[in-house]
Amino acid sequence: MMRMRSNFMRNRMLRKATKRDSVPLNLVSMIDIFTCLVFFLLLTSTSVQTIRSPRSLELPSSVTMQQPNDTPVLMVTGQDITLQGQAVMTVAQAEASAGDVLPELKSQLLLVPLAQIQGAAPNALTRGEINIMADKDIPYSLLKKVMITAGQAQFARISLSVNHRSTRVVAP
Repeated sequence: MMRMRSNFMRNRMLRKATKRDSVPLNLVSMIDIFTCLVFFLLLTSTSVQTIRSPRSLELPSSVTMQQPNDTPVLMVTGQDITLQGQAVMTVAQAEASAGDVLPELKSQLLLVPLAQIQGAAPNALTRGEINIMADKDIPYSLLKKVMITAGQAQFARISLSVNHRSTRVVAP
């Protein structure tokens, strides 16, 4: 009887020892970590900004590291010049225009409000930045007129939209 009792006690002690060695899984902290991970991935995956271009516009390709800013968009298609989706003038009118400044476009660009340049003199004003989306087949002379007109309308930064091209180099 004593031997049976000692086997029973030994088995009981072994069961208690194995129960002490197993660590319970804390699901609350694991759920917290996964929640933080999901929010991190959602916030970082939406940081890419793209500007939609119409089907009638084919942008040139370029290797650039800068992301586009949220600025007024001046679009030059094969037929029209539009500012924020509103037609300003036709390409034929712009090409036929004498001089480097396009008066119809300048009058529309002057409607964008002026802002004070930070850290500059009190009378230093600018309209900020403008983004020009031009078809890759638009002649440079017309694009130059559009950029000069934007400069005359006090836009401090003029950006050109391009399609991002990879920097992969093909071996000869």
